[in-house]
Amino acid sequence: MEEILVLDFSLKYTLECGQYFLYELFEDGFYYVLYKNFYFKIKQKDNRLYFEGILKKDLIFFFSLDENLNELTSDFDDEHLLLALEKYWGMRLIRQDLWQCIIGFVCSSASNIPKIKNNLNLISKFFGNEKILEGKKYHTFPLAGEINDLIKLKEAKTGYRAKFIFEINNIILKNPNLLEKIENSDYITSKKLLMELPGIGSKVADCVCLFALGHKEAFPIDTWVKQIIEKLYLKRKAKNLKEIEDYIKGNFYGHKGLKQQYLFHYIRNL
Repeated sequence: MEEILVLDFSLKYTLECGQYFLYELFEDGFYYVLYKNFYFKIKQKDNRLYFEGILKKDLIFFFSLDENLNELTSDFDDEHLLLALEKYWGMRLIRQDLWQCIIGFVCSSASNIPKIKNNLNLISKFFGNEKILEGKKYHTFPLAGEINDLIKLKEAKTGYRAKFIFEINNIILKNPNLLEKIENSDYITSKKLLMELPGIGSKVADCVCLFALGHKEAFPIDTWVKQIIEKLYLKRKAKNLKEIEDYIKGNFYGHKGLKQQYLFHYIRNL
């Protein structure tokens, strides 16, 4: 078992804030996290992380531990941001695998976190490879091009999303350089390319841009974010989605995505 000292980091808030789905918390206090083709276990006690199954450098990268959270949050400058920051200090953005993130947030459309987790675990079971870590059986997340059976996708309880996932998988098979192009483009281009894929609208594209591509100007707008702007900022119902978008553009800046995630987790737990 390896360990590292960490500052300004909360494993619990980071994993449980709704940005990542493929993890499970066991009674021994360890989180088991599925990331691409491997599974790792991790536990936090005070300012120490105890982990196994992942290299230290990969762990640091995955949890953005190489970033200074004080600097990232130095422009949290309104009462709601400051309250969210105080309550959930240590929450960081996870640097997700692009393919896994795309499928995860396509599953998130009109859904909830327990259902999304179940969808992704079943997709891993049906399309991934079986492995064992400390006697616990798990399945790796399938690679791009491997989610190739529509019937099994439906059996993974993905509902109407099954068709979108299947079509996205086939598009990537036919365009093997597309993921790399999305990964290496600027925010506007990445979002445009993502929204050309079936089942991906503005919100899902922004989630992928933020959580997998590191475009920190992305500010995904879902029903929770709509509530945030209406309840905490406008103090009334918005006239339409454009009013929400305009308010965000005019009042949030800097690391917008991190602000969104703190507010998102804050309002869900009010």
